[in-house]
Amino acid sequence: MNNLKNEQGYALVTVLLVVIIFMIISLAFMGQAFSSVKQNQVVEKKSRSVAAAEMGISYYQVEIQKTFESKQQYVSDTIKANSSLRPNFKKEAAKIMAEALENTPIVTPNNAPYYMENFVATTDADPTSYKVNLRFNVVGTDAKKETTLFAKMSIDLDSIINQATVDESNNHQLPTFDTIKLTSGCNTLDCDNVYIDGNGNFSGNNNIKDNQTIFTTGSLNLDGNGNENNKTNVKIHADGAITIHKNMNSGANVIIETKDHATFMQNVKIGGTSKILVNKTLYVNQNLEIANNSLVYVGGTDATIDNNLDILSSSKMCVKGNLSAKNISVDSNSKLYVLGRVWENHKEKFNYTVNLDTFFKECGTQIPPEFNIKWGDNVNTVINDVDYN
Repeated sequence: MNNLKNEQGYALVTVLLVVIIFMIISLAFMGQAFSSVKQNQVVEKKSRSVAAAEMGISYYQVEIQKTFESKQQYVSDTIKANSSLRPNFKKEAAKIMAEALENTPIVTPNNAPYYMENFVATTDADPTSYKVNLRFNVVGTDAKKETTLFAKMSIDLDSIINQATVDESNNHQLPTFDTIKLTSGCNTLDCDNVYIDGNGNFSGNNNIKDNQTIFTTGSLNLDGNGNENNKTNVKIHADGAITIHKNMNSGANVIIETKDHATFMQNVKIGGTSKILVNKTLYVNQNLEIANNSLVYVGGTDATIDNNLDILSSSKMCVKGNLSAKNISVDSNSKLYVLGRVWENHKEKFNYTVNLDTFFKECGTQIPPEFNIKWGDNVNTVINDVDYN
């Protein structure tokens, strides 16, 4: 009997021990499970705040791209308005763009789980680089948990070009007969700068000097007995007609321009990149020779050379009206363009007649397109790096 009671006591103790062991094991599992749940909740919150920050980076990249595109015209206009910025316009464009981006607020959407802070835009310190470097933080939030991501971006402006360098202009401007500028000087031919308010009439021998500028607001008449030969660096302007009674031969780097008629009563021979620019009619009583990269332009109805017209050594003559001469000679390196009719020894010739488009193109000065930046589709904002903090 006693043995039976002892066995029952041992069994009860054993059962209690087993129950206690199971309770301990169960509590351990429950604690571990609870800890895992809490850890998973923390990780989940962390993941959600990281995802929010990454979403913010994608959003701000798009917004920065939009801002960049909206400021392109401003950058172009700023450089266009200041010619001193154009020689290094890529670097200047980067500087102006960086300042514009930094001073333009980027709006965060209402109730967004992220926001931006510490936005900085600078140009690359490398003088050969045309990059705009951007740095900013994006903070992602989830309840009380925040994750900050540091983003670096760049915009490389190396591919932008000056549109004027690639556009071919079809606009040409014919001579305007006002290339010589003078507002004061003496009223005799004794000084280097001669300014006459009204008509200038001079007689005598060898009136014109080398390196002299003569400007009249009226007509100019040189009726001396001496020739005006072998003159260098002479500039003559008359608002009225110009009349030179004696020879003007072997002039080098000479400019003669009149807004009226030009009359040469003897021979004219110019060379060394000289120019005779006549707004109305030209009359040469004897011979006209144009040599060594020189130009004669007649914008009126007629150019008349009583004897020989010779155009030599890469020179050019343009006549907007009709041309007549006793003999016309144009060497293979020179050009003659006549918009009207051409008469040689009273016989009409057709090989020097051109149409209006050709006349403007060959006798005018090309007007280049205005400065304008071509941005191109390949200039975009790019995410360089993101640091997870």
